[in-house]
Amino acid sequence: QDGSVNQLGGALFEGLSREEAREQMCRWLEDQDLLQHKRVHPTRVPRSQRGGDVIEPLISTQWFMDMSSMAPRALEAVRQGQLELVPARFQLEWNDWLENIRPWCLSRQLWWGHRIPVWYV
Repeated sequence: QDGSVNQLGGALFEGLSREEAREQMCRWLEDQDLLQHKRVHPTRVPRSQRGGDVIEPLISTQWFMDMSSMAPRALEAVRQGQLELVPARFQLEWNDWLENIRPWCLSRQLWWGHRIPVWYV
């Protein structure tokens, strides 16, 4: 979780930062006469809005919430006028989404900052 290479990266790279591991890998490939050439490839590297750091994927345990008991109640609340959608044009999208509800990956929703499904009655 600190951005360093774990034991699966092999003894040569374990414990190195991603930048150090990339440099070490290039040296290793050169030493093994396996590196054909280096080229600059323009890519879109995701960066943090706040600090500008490169965002690297981190595989983590995901946790889900079963929404099958909540979805019918939310549909019914809109249909009976107990819950009002603003603007009203989103009712078709609301209905489609809740009629085909799947478990929510809450850990991902919270990780990326999306709002969890909460409404006020």
